[in-house]
Amino acid sequence: MLATLINPAPTASAAPARVTLLRLQDGLYAARAVNAEASRGNAGEVVPTLVHTTGNGVLVVDPGPHARWGHHLIAAIRHITAEPIRWVVNTHAHPEHVLANAAFAQLQPRPAFLASAATTDLMRQRCQTCLARLTALLGARVMHETQIVYPEPALRDGDWLHTGKTAWQVHVCTAAHSASDTVLYAPQRGVLCTGGLAYRQRIPDLQDGSLVGWRQALHALVQLPATIVVGTAIGTPAQMLQPTLAYLDMLDSAITQAIEAGGDAARALAYVPGDAYRDWRNFDPRHALNVGRAWRELEDRWMQSAPRV
Repeated sequence: MLATLINPAPTASAAPARVTLLRLQDGLYAARAVNAEASRGNAGEVVPTLVHTTGNGVLVVDPGPHARWGHHLIAAIRHITAEPIRWVVNTHAHPEHVLANAAFAQLQPRPAFLASAATTDLMRQRCQTCLARLTALLGARVMHETQIVYPEPALRDGDWLHTGKTAWQVHVCTAAHSASDTVLYAPQRGVLCTGGLAYRQRIPDLQDGSLVGWRQALHALVQLPATIVVGTAIGTPAQMLQPTLAYLDMLDSAITQAIEAGGDAARALAYVPGDAYRDWRNFDPRHALNVGRAWRELEDRWMQSAPRV
């Protein structure tokens, strides 16, 4: 299993479609995607969509960035199963994860689109702006036919999503990688689908997140017995959860020490150079942006907790 995760062999592709599905377990696949931030060069195709053929229909988690990718993904799914696509889950409201809903909405019968209430609300507040920004980044040709399809606010923390023989436990994390992050966990398979909460050899993106909340979420997730993690990449907990948490713990420790020692926010990066992570993708400029974001959050918390005189 470990060898499969390190160098998974493609088991299904819908030539000439651009999506290749990697077999992780019996009936469980992930779309091959670029382990990077969205750019014109990669067409925003950076989300390793989870695909689960259940015998009772297909579950798709985080369908991708645009209708074109979604159509190719559907073709790849059809190459491995004739089961209807019954569920599409959006783990959080970032556009590269949810805008391919548009392709799946054209299916008959139409699948159920599911998310947490907070994610659904955020999509209603932000998706029009996010669609415009992603179109400006990727180009109108790539984003052709991409429209916003909102999910039902149906997923609650502690619920179970039953998809046949496999049941997925729902964990909703508030203010972590984003304002709301949904995790699906299949204990009988040892599979954890974390959305944007877990990175692999790439600097995490704190732009819309909370350092405190993200660390809290990961400290809980590393306690779950799992062998496969599907997040912004694919790997084991040791490859995904633990390194992401170690990076965030480093930010927390270094910044807290600097603040308590009277450090100057204008020199924040000098206190947190992040040397151990310079070989991770997107170190520049993402690490510097994370330090600024985390400093503001931790300084606010420190000011609120400081004794008044």
